[in-house]
Amino acid sequence: MCSTFFCSQVVSAQYSAFVFLSPRASRNKSEKKRRDQFNVLIKELCTMLQGHGHPLKMDKSTILQRTIDFLQKQKEITAQTEACEIRQDWKPSFLSNEEFTQLMLEALDGFLIALTADGIIIYVSDSVSSLLGHLPSDLVDQNILNFLPEREQSEVYKLLSPHVLMTDPVAADFLTEKQIEFCCHLARGSLDPNEPLMYEYVKFVVDFKYFTHVPTPSCNGFESAIARAFRSATEEQICLVATVRLVTPQFLKELCNVEEPCEEFTSRHSLEWKFLFLDHRAPPIIGYLPFEVLGTSGYDYYHADDLELLARCHEHLMQFGKGKSCYYRFLTKGQQWIWLQTHYYITYHQWNSKPEFIVCTHLVVRLC
Repeated sequence: MCSTFFCSQVVSAQYSAFVFLSPRASRNKSEKKRRDQFNVLIKELCTMLQGHGHPLKMDKSTILQRTIDFLQKQKEITAQTEACEIRQDWKPSFLSNEEFTQLMLEALDGFLIALTADGIIIYVSDSVSSLLGHLPSDLVDQNILNFLPEREQSEVYKLLSPHVLMTDPVAADFLTEKQIEFCCHLARGSLDPNEPLMYEYVKFVVDFKYFTHVPTPSCNGFESAIARAFRSATEEQICLVATVRLVTPQFLKELCNVEEPCEEFTSRHSLEWKFLFLDHRAPPIIGYLPFEVLGTSGYDYYHADDLELLARCHEHLMQFGKGKSCYYRFLTKGQQWIWLQTHYYITYHQWNSKPEFIVCTHLVVRLC
């Protein structure tokens, strides 16, 4: 009887203990589940951060802090991108952002250039060809100092080198403002290497941008050992993005050097043969001002009897990248036909090698 009573008391005590501990065990189980979920999320964040060049091993607080930094940076990039978008209310709808930017650069007698912190050119826009006589492909991987007079090299080097700016208390203000302006001379391109160098006086407006993926140049020009010694593959690098404009506009210089008039003019077209650019020599010949033809098709001005031959010429151009047209008739604004012959070539994007524009030089053969 006593043993039965004792056993029942033990069972009752165990049951009471189980009932008493169940809420705590449940909470522990829920907390463990939350911790496991949190650890899984932390692990996913760590994996994503490693893909952006962060260390393989990081504690939780470091992972969260770097995630916050990454999101803040993405927010800044998004804001900068929106600020750089070209407003549709003053950009013609038939032009892309790239085409409109190219037209604006040409209208301002300017071009875009991007440099590493060492002064190596990693990008330059096509408009440099008409302004300085250099092909973009000839400039990329060269050092900008190679195109300056020797007397200007040290000063420009100081202005464009962030590690020099940071150690120079006088020049440090430039980097704080992230934009500098200065004028210097740049060498013009020449077909004859024996000709003495001619220089163009230009104005730089430079922005200092921070990027993690800057194209690696092959470094044909001089290389700064200091900048590369402190640069890792994952840290942000300073890239200098500048607009360069001629101090004396190209049009004024051409007016000052009037020679015997040549009956030719140039234009730029999209791959579908729509006008994107018309130079100042065209209006006296065809009667149209540039804004009157931009966005219209070149075929709108050709004689019906010449369309088939011109279409074949267009196909040949798209196949081989350059060529010469047949003789054809072009209708001027004064409703007069003139005979033209066109030399043309396709320009290609210097990074992805995709065709961008068609550049044409039209020669007047005779008036009808």
